[in-house]
Amino acid sequence: MPPALEIKQSIPVLTVFLQGLVSFLSPCVLPLLPMYIGYLAGGTYSVSEDGTVEYPRKRVFLNTLFFVLGIASTFFILALGFTAAGEFFKEYRRAFVIGGGVLVIAFGLYQLGVFGSSFFLSKERRLPFNLDKFAMNPFIAYLMGFTFSFAWTPCIGPAMSSVLLMAASAAHRSQGLLLVGVYVLGFTIPFLLVGLFTTQALAFFRRHNKVMKYTVILGGLLMLIIGILMIAGLYGG
Repeated sequence: MPPALEIKQSIPVLTVFLQGLVSFLSPCVLPLLPMYIGYLAGGTYSVSEDGTVEYPRKRVFLNTLFFVLGIASTFFILALGFTAAGEFFKEYRRAFVIGGGVLVIAFGLYQLGVFGSSFFLSKERRLPFNLDKFAMNPFIAYLMGFTFSFAWTPCIGPAMSSVLLMAASAAHRSQGLLLVGVYVLGFTIPFLLVGLFTTQALAFFRRHNKVMKYTVILGGLLMLIIGILMIAGLYGG
């Protein structure tokens, strides 16, 4: 059995969770929350006397739960591929970890704007069909989460790539999958909270939409920390 996570692994776990939160607050996710919620509500809503849009809580939360499961499925499929690569290069793990750390630092510097902008990494890929044509239900919500995750991948690429590199560098596959699970929790818990408190959450994010520029910087700094930990031998290898 793999050993339990030690202190030197607990720090990366915390940074990975924060990376998940930062990914949720990214420019390709947070500003489009009203659109996602509109899909998950199936176009059902009411308008109060003060003009506030209110959604059916139970329906939105149930669909959001399956939406989140779809997101998790995508990320774990990617994780299985990366952890398999890590197992394949197990004999050269230390070199693999150092190389991964260098790449993670490069991703962090990119996110901080050191290398300018990248059309591929910063552009969100949209899907070539209109979800308004589908009657929303848990199954459709699951497919929506699964496919939207691939659409987000270029946009949250630096953060997600850093987590996958950490997963591939883990001493045991289970630890790598645990890291991805922690990232998924950080990314999806806010979705569940929005699904449960939709009206209040959307109003809160509208009032604090300027937070995105700070989360991008925070995400870059977290990647620098992760890369340094990997190179210094404080994680993996």
